[in-house]
Amino acid sequence: MLAAWFKSLTNIDVVLVTYRGGANVLSDLLGGQIDLAIETCSILLPQLRDGKLRPLGTPSPKRLDILPDVPTMAENGVPGFIASSWTGIVAPPGTSKQIIDKLNRATNAALKDSATQAKLKPLEAQAMFGTPADYADFLVNELPKWTAMAKLSGAAAE
Repeated sequence: MLAAWFKSLTNIDVVLVTYRGGANVLSDLLGGQIDLAIETCSILLPQLRDGKLRPLGTPSPKRLDILPDVPTMAENGVPGFIASSWTGIVAPPGTSKQIIDKLNRATNAALKDSATQAKLKPLEAQAMFGTPADYADFLVNELPKWTAMAKLSGAAAE
């Protein structure tokens, strides 16, 4: 989806290839079957550090601490190309407020733990703390962007 969005912002004629996961993208990129990819740091970082891949830019608002010499896409002339991957914790509808609150407290505590923070830092992953309502607001704000990208890419649920 990010590649379709990138294509629409830059008017660069690239062929979009759909993959089922980052491992397949990485394999084809390293094997020379594709010329470029937009993928998460957690997938690409070891190959970037080993010099097997050349980073062109990051879709982040500022340069990443782990890749300080890699410009942002805005610095490369593609303003507005800002995206990040995120993960959230959800529960089935009807789960009691008591259980949701307990899960939220435990999650926030775990994310604030120094050992957890140390594991997230090398991946440039940032924990977001808050309430279930904060997460719902975040999703409401993210949904239009990802819906538009899905339409651009032709992605559909299987």
